[in-house]
Amino acid sequence: MTKDIAELIEYKIRELQKNLLLLKQVSFDINKENLKRDMLRYWGIERGLQISVECVIDIANIIISTTELDKPDSYRETLLTLHKIGVIPEKFAKNIVGMASFRNILVHDYLRVDEEIIIDVLKNKLDDFAEYIKYVQTWLDKNYK
Repeated sequence: MTKDIAELIEYKIRELQKNLLLLKQVSFDINKENLKRDMLRYWGIERGLQISVECVIDIANIIISTTELDKPDSYRETLLTLHKIGVIPEKFAKNIVGMASFRNILVHDYLRVDEEIIIDVLKNKLDDFAEYIKYVQTWLDKNYK
């Protein structure tokens, strides 16, 4: 792997970490009743979640590009491929594939976004992003440093 690829992955990780900090700050007192009370905050949450998932997918695609594998046909397959090449455990891969569907809803079906899903992600799934970063960092250390 070239230094440029490692730097790009590290840049994406920093972006993801920044987004996670912001999402954790705004999710402190979020519930279904107040989620849409402040539309600017709500839009920021949606955009922060979208960018976070995009970072996960971008990192996965960059890692896959370092192999001889073809680029997967879907975001779901992209995340599952990370398990196939030993970056993340199978159980974790199966756990996070829902990120791909969630991203598609945020981008394409944004009028149908379920507030309960957003609250669930904020309250219960942000740690998945941090765990993903940990696996990617381990892969970087093993393959680059």
